[in-house]
Amino acid sequence: MSDTTDLIGEIHPWLTRYDALAAQHAANLAPFRNEDGDVLDGEYPRYDERRFDNWEEADEFLDSLAARLRELVGPPVPGDTFTLTFAGPERHDGEKPYSFVVNGSDLDDARRTLLHLPFFQNWLCEQIPWEADEGDALDVLFVADQSHPGIPEWGAYNDLRREQAAHLAAAPPDTFPALSPAPRPGWPPLSPRALSPAPLPALPA
Repeated sequence: MSDTTDLIGEIHPWLTRYDALAAQHAANLAPFRNEDGDVLDGEYPRYDERRFDNWEEADEFLDSLAARLRELVGPPVPGDTFTLTFAGPERHDGEKPYSFVVNGSDLDDARRTLLHLPFFQNWLCEQIPWEADEGDALDVLFVADQSHPGIPEWGAYNDLRREQAAHLAAAPPDTFPALSPAPRPGWPPLSPRALSPAPLPALPA
């Protein structure tokens, strides 16, 4: 699946909860401190007890936050992050190419990984016109000058690292099957050779 998580919408509520928790913890300790912030004489036992309660609550909050972050980003994926950009038939109408983000040991390894991910295979299938004949080559170009280490500096992209992590858990790289299924019944299986490495021609303004 494509990563469409609203990270800002997810993180800000956690920050709000943290701010509220920090303020409450400070209020819990305030009665045991003087104006200079020093613990009042004779209040150390109660101060330490309240501080321990604060630590326990903070620890529970941190566990919840870590669990939610793991849900959002998924397990770690080996390698470095790369952006791979492809242009489909829409480029003839002036449409911009599509960028996909995965991890790999280098750009070529990231490209091989991308070819096995279901989201990308489905995207490739969508690039085949219904009027195309069997055996026609995919009209998809690999845009080398827009493929690079890291994520795109601007614009929309499909972050497939969570799908990559799930795919790795189900089938380690050395057991990846041949690219499949065929784009349509009767069509040959997808192949890396079906994707032209030619650079994207200039698009109309």
